[in-house]
Amino acid sequence: MTFIRFSFLAVVALCIGSAHAKPGQPLSARSWQPESVGFAIGLYYLRVPGSDPVKAARTLAADRWFARKVVETLDMTARDQSLMSIAYSSKVAEDYAPPSLRALSYFGRGLSSEQVEALQKAPRVLALGFAHPASQSAVGLRNAEKLVFELAQQENAIIYDVETREAFTPEVWRRSRLETWEGGTPDVSKQIVIHAYNAGGSIRSISLGMTRLGLPDLVVNDSVWSLNRPLGNTINALAQQLVERGRPDETGAMHLNVGGLRHAGVRKRLLEAILPGGKGAGRLRLLETPTEEGDPANALVALNFDFYPGRDATERQTNFVATVFGAEPDKVVHTKHDAAIRAASARARAKLPGLQKAFQDGLAPGEQLLIKAPFSTRAGGQEWMWVEVTQWNGDQIRGMLRSDPRDVPGLSAGQMVGARGSEVFDYLRVFPDGRTEGNETSNLLK
Repeated sequence: MTFIRFSFLAVVALCIGSAHAKPGQPLSARSWQPESVGFAIGLYYLRVPGSDPVKAARTLAADRWFARKVVETLDMTARDQSLMSIAYSSKVAEDYAPPSLRALSYFGRGLSSEQVEALQKAPRVLALGFAHPASQSAVGLRNAEKLVFELAQQENAIIYDVETREAFTPEVWRRSRLETWEGGTPDVSKQIVIHAYNAGGSIRSISLGMTRLGLPDLVVNDSVWSLNRPLGNTINALAQQLVERGRPDETGAMHLNVGGLRHAGVRKRLLEAILPGGKGAGRLRLLETPTEEGDPANALVALNFDFYPGRDATERQTNFVATVFGAEPDKVVHTKHDAAIRAASARARAKLPGLQKAFQDGLAPGEQLLIKAPFSTRAGGQEWMWVEVTQWNGDQIRGMLRSDPRDVPGLSAGQMVGARGSEVFDYLRVFPDGRTEGNETSNLLK
């Protein structure tokens, strides 16, 4: 038994899977099929409400459409009915501290700068806990989100989803949550968020919010930023399929089929993301993975790509992405280096010390640094290929090969390789907003 984090500790308790984690093994049936689902949502009032929010919440809960029994403590012992707990506080900073300014800069949905500032000093907060049988997870979630919207719009309160750590205005909550359902099927990508961050030289991505649908959250370990978008699409597609069609087999294996998704809007959006050569379908294995600090209080499964060839995780991920979503590997260009190209390379190399310092100080989330390095061909020549940097210590660079070799045995795009800083020919820095810097030699080669 554990509790939801982020200062809503007393709102709802959750069972989150087996007591003894077995990383690398398929999740137990209990983790895939919990008896009940529970979560918390906060309503922050930017001014003291003109009416009693507790009374309003009780009135809505008693309405036949919502039909939730209000209880003092939401302890998840009831398995056959929908429950709601209510806590109202004027000691907001002590009891349910609002999300910080920094958090709101990433996860504030529709809030004006005035609302962001006012939220830090909110005089009142209403903490709602919801619980219902897992067999009713979808209808129970929709019911709870509708109730929250009805209550929030009465006083224009800011809605805080504890699981996804997002703050919404009532209008954005209505558009992104209530209006994205198709019948009884949610657009799961609107119900979860994906956090991606640097973790010891590689990228770790994790979903938040699947617990509200009675399912484990999904993790991709040991990746790189250039794979972040297609692997994010993979998490969204897999989450949608889990909600629509159920869990993997006893070995953790699951066939992902984008074209088979029932939610038409999700299916269309993901199919449009497929590049030439992508089949829209592939295989994955979902295996238990340890939790880390800051993870959701939920069972976690890591996406394993061992159905695809590769000598390391990123090569297998690259081959999976190419199969399902298509790929356009960087091309190797063979040409003589004339004076203009050599001069452009010299300008690029002069910036390497500053780039190394920036990398070691920590690039921004989503920022990519690539270097062009030489690799020996079978004929004794060299192919210059792009490497996405994941480590840079002294003269030693390590990263994922982005180019598709023409005549270098034993190498393929997606593989982790080593290079020497002293041999770097050019660099490319890709900022999170899409701006780029460097790559002067490639422009000349074209």
